[in-house]
Amino acid sequence: MTRPTSPSSMPYAVSRRTALGVASMAGLLALGACSSDPNSIAEQAKKGDQKGYIAGDGSIEQIATGQRLDPITLEGETLDGKPWSSVDQRGKNVVVINLWGSWCPPCIEEMPDFQKVWTDVQAEGLPVQFMGIDFREGPERGAAFVKAQGITYPSLTDESGTLILAFGKQAPTSPPSTIVLDKQGRVAARANGAINATTLRGLIDDVLKSEG
Repeated sequence: MTRPTSPSSMPYAVSRRTALGVASMAGLLALGACSSDPNSIAEQAKKGDQKGYIAGDGSIEQIATGQRLDPITLEGETLDGKPWSSVDQRGKNVVVINLWGSWCPPCIEEMPDFQKVWTDVQAEGLPVQFMGIDFREGPERGAAFVKAQGITYPSLTDESGTLILAFGKQAPTSPPSTIVLDKQGRVAARANGAINATTLRGLIDDVLKSEG
């Protein structure tokens, strides 16, 4: 015979589940922050052993021209030590920003697709600029990685993991993530997770068309 649950035990059970839920949420919120915990995603990213990686959900968002928010200003230093600002691209180019890390398996998988599209838009003379953000690793390691992969578009170094703050509430959640800025510097499309060359080119073409 099944013993009925004691009413006096129920509040404890509920409280325990609530506490676990709060703890889980706190853990998720801590993923993007610096941590001394050797098991944290941030620390594992620095190790580069690819354990504990959390991928994006694959969602894609395209934002209509009239619904785009204020321009963002992304500034930093490229892996080869040159200053770069998205402000300099305004009125000139659509900007494709890709958040990546050499410790992120899906980032590695999508890079050949990004390189292909980058090569294509250059060959076609389209007003498009690519800029990666090398997330949470040193510039020496990032530079060695892109060289080995044959990646020719530039990337900003972001060892501290703070450059994504420039996007405000439109910031990417984790690598790989891609954001396409229109010529005014506004977020026009976002992809949360790895994408292929066909999807990337479609997002770029749609933003170019929205420029009129």
